[in-house]
Amino acid sequence: MNKEVNVNLSSCFSFNVNGIAQCPVCRKIKAHFFFEKEGYPIYKCQGCDFLFTHPYPDDATLAHHYAHNYRGATAEFYPKAADRRWRGFWRSLPFAHYVARKDVLDMGCGGGFMVEAFARLGARASGLDISENSISYARTRWPHYNFYCEDPAAFRKRKLTFDFVFSSEVLEHVPGPDEFMKTLAAVTRPGGFVYISAPDAGHPAVPQDCAMWQDICPPEHLQWFNHNNLELLFAQYGFKVHRKYKSKSPAHSVIFQKI
Repeated sequence: MNKEVNVNLSSCFSFNVNGIAQCPVCRKIKAHFFFEKEGYPIYKCQGCDFLFTHPYPDDATLAHHYAHNYRGATAEFYPKAADRRWRGFWRSLPFAHYVARKDVLDMGCGGGFMVEAFARLGARASGLDISENSISYARTRWPHYNFYCEDPAAFRKRKLTFDFVFSSEVLEHVPGPDEFMKTLAAVTRPGGFVYISAPDAGHPAVPQDCAMWQDICPPEHLQWFNHNNLELLFAQYGFKVHRKYKSKSPAHSVIFQKI
């Protein structure tokens, strides 16, 4: 069983006497106020260019935002379900050799469409999400697969491990990378792979006035990476870059391998 990677971030989100915040990625006290969006201060690290809300919203604020009607999902209904299932099928194909006859986790699975798509490719697929209604829909629609409705820290305690973890457009939603990355490190088997997609703050298509970028939308999105600080973060938790996919839009699409 993999041991958790212990990275102490207990003081990451406190101000020092000069009003400078500690960066959650490079750990340096070099993050300064950059701008405000939707009432949330956005800070930028002068050491690694990581962007993040500071302070991160508390659990109650996020719970209110991700209330039961998030995305309009219910146990019986999921918006654009047919389209999501079709897109899930096509999106799963490039990962066929990573998932066939493997244990696979979709971390942030929503209605379970990628879980079903991976299972079609021969994976033993499971899904994790914090949305009660999304998981209720997934369990109703795909009763033969395992779905878990809990946060990454709670899921980590199950001590389950996987050969391939798929996490699309999740990392930007979590309040700090710590618990998310601890869980990735714990659930990914040595030599296993993690696919990550997330907004790319360093992409040429990002507006010069970063505050105008549509992906800066707290409290839904809370942190934004470029390639360098994303790779730095994953390296701290025992991962190396396996493959990068190019994108015309400002989005990361990267496969990491657990060392």
